[in-house]
Amino acid sequence: MLATLFVSTMNAQNAPQLRTDNIDEVLSAMTLEEKAKLLVGGANNFFSEGAVVGGEANLVAGAAGTTAAIPRLGIPATVLTDGPAGVRIDPTRKGTDQTFYATGFPIGTCLAAT
Repeated sequence: MLATLFVSTMNAQNAPQLRTDNIDEVLSAMTLEEKAKLLVGGANNFFSEGAVVGGEANLVAGAAGTTAAIPRLGIPATVLTDGPAGVRIDPTRKGTDQTFYATGFPIGTCLAAT
């Protein structure tokens, strides 16, 4: 058990941290489980017993989910919106006069239809 903890700690210390110039290195360092977590998402994380759907609206009004963060590699969680129905992130929020913006990524089903 102690040896496993030591190896895990050493691997975490030697892991590359995500930057714009080392994406291939980070992808190579990711485990199969970490890659699957990015596809499954944060709230629907089937690798955990505490998965709860619907809490993202507390983070960002109009949110539909999150990706799972992978702190070992410096990969943050990303808040998502329901893209096929349109980006519905609310640009204004209670308690702030700041305006919030969203990035609309291409939707696979829409790309396939073209």
